[in-house]
Amino acid sequence: MPLFGGRASMLEVQNCALIKIAGERTQRISELERELQQMSREPEQLKAEVEQLKAEVQQLKMEHEFYYKRVLALEQHNREVTEAATKYSLWGQSLERELAKIDPNGARARQFGAWSASQVSALEPPLRGAA
Repeated sequence: MPLFGGRASMLEVQNCALIKIAGERTQRISELERELQQMSREPEQLKAEVEQLKAEVQQLKMEHEFYYKRVLALEQHNREVTEAATKYSLWGQSLERELAKIDPNGARARQFGAWSASQVSALEPPLRGAA
């Protein structure tokens, strides 16, 4: 039996080694399965993120369009106001020249855009009351 005893002990050692390796392989397989499961969820998460980003981009496009139209409208309004101000400024200057022809002595007191201290102070009380 000594011949079989040495062989049996060698088989026991090999069996222990195989059991240890099988346990390690089982653990590695479990880890890989978890990773695979996690990776299979990632495309779903990425798809959800892509959909959310698409919605945000759409919202930003709509906001951009709104503000772009608003800027165009304000620029148009600004042009109209500037044209009106220029028109009335030229008209006022024309009236000032006509008045200077009619009454050359009072021309300085009527200069277009010039306000005397008394005219400004006369306007202040109603403005303060309105505020």
